[in-house]
Amino acid sequence: MLQTLVILILLATSWACSNSSDPGPDNVIRENGQVVIVDRTGKRWDVTHAETQYGMKAEDFQFGLGPEAIRPILNPEFLLPGDPGYPDRSGQFLVIGTDLNNDPRAYPIDVLTRHEVIDEVFGNAHVAVAY
Repeated sequence: MLQTLVILILLATSWACSNSSDPGPDNVIRENGQVVIVDRTGKRWDVTHAETQYGMKAEDFQFGLGPEAIRPILNPEFLLPGDPGYPDRSGQFLVIGTDLNNDPRAYPIDVLTRHEVIDEVFGNAHVAVAY
């Protein structure tokens, strides 16, 4: 069952990425041998090297949400067994788990899909948990 769920998630992710409707650049500027594209936030990206060295076309570049659009979770709070809101043992959900410095943590995938990065501290170790 879990194996089937993982395969379905991978297929859905692959389909979503290949069928992206992210818009291309709002503006392509070509002057003095330089190629710059401007995204919807107004940020300028120099893609000269991509065109001249790799044959990529500036008009084909796609943008996602833009820089800093997805906020990370800073210093997350965790629930312990018995705390209100702690998941029922019979519930089914996916997590990414880790144990660093004898400090186990579990991060729900449904939260990570919305934030992608959690800035975390394990003892004295600063860690970025990414999905």
